[in-house]
Amino acid sequence: IKLLMSLLDHLESEAINRGLLDSGALLDAGRVFSLVRDMPYQRASDRRPKKTIAEWRGTCSGKHYLLQKLFEELGLPSKLIACTSITPVDPDEVEPAMQQLYQAANCRFVDVHNYLLVRVPDGSQMVVDATWPLSTKKFGMVVNEDFILGQDQELATKPVETWVVPPGDDAQEFKDQLLKEHFTPAELQFREVVIEELSKSTQRK
Repeated sequence: IKLLMSLLDHLESEAINRGLLDSGALLDAGRVFSLVRDMPYQRASDRRPKKTIAEWRGTCSGKHYLLQKLFEELGLPSKLIACTSITPVDPDEVEPAMQQLYQAANCRFVDVHNYLLVRVPDGSQMVVDATWPLSTKKFGMVVNEDFILGQDQELATKPVETWVVPPGDDAQEFKDQLLKEHFTPAELQFREVVIEELSKSTQRK
């Protein structure tokens, strides 16, 4: 029977078990978005949708791989988008032990960010970005508090170059290839450090 459960079923069951959803509550697009958005910003052990639900955590990639599948089950098809982003990092924010790597990384945080373009019933498309939980707003993160069908949300970053991830391709392989093509090894190493620190800092009370 478990093999026949939809991802929505898995999400509902896990959310109820975690005390985040009342049994029998309606799982519409807005509720689904909120549940995924508010998963802690932290990498799961892998980015398969069921694993993201089971471990109840994810970053921009895992959350949007999952959200795309959930929206599809709700009858909302979408395109998975990948974009490069470059964010200057204030040297005062970098620990002394990390200064050498920071300099080698050109004093910036680089990434390939994922989000969705969701097709709504009237045929238009809306930007959806569930990266940052509501709890991280106090840290200055871009948090989308509301989900209004047909209304674009704010992206968590400023895109430099944008791609539609080809349907059927391995989304993580596509992302990893973009990272290798556009950024240096030092920049990618510094990226790992920053993501780990963001995961820790945004979960502090």
